[in-house]
Amino acid sequence: AYLGLVPSDADPHLPADTAWHPVDRLPPLAFDHGELVLAACERLRAKLSYTNVGFALAPPAFTLPELRDLYVAALGHEVSATNLKRVLLRRDVLEPAGGRRDPGRAGGRPAALYRFRTRRLEITDQFAVLRPPL
Repeated sequence: AYLGLVPSDADPHLPADTAWHPVDRLPPLAFDHGELVLAACERLRAKLSYTNVGFALAPPAFTLPELRDLYVAALGHEVSATNLKRVLLRRDVLEPAGGRRDPGRAGGRPAALYRFRTRRLEITDQFAVLRPPL
């Protein structure tokens, strides 16, 4: 089995009997497909801790809160945007993209935009683990 990541804004043509489902709300699956999905989720969680695979989940430019939300969804636990930024900058995974995102109706300061330094898979820290807090 292989793990394939598709950007959330992708809109491929699907057959009429096919639909996208959130991984935490899947319909009943045939054979051992449910176990395969669980294994893929665990594999993604592990890869997020020691590679730059987050690039496959993120748009080309993003704010740190947007990136944190992607990591929270994938890891299944809260992640501090400040700590995530510190770790990913220290590993040389992120770089400023230039520009800022308008805060919108919520107000506040415009948020700085970042991007992944490369969109090729790299091992960034083979001994790291991003785990839920104890």
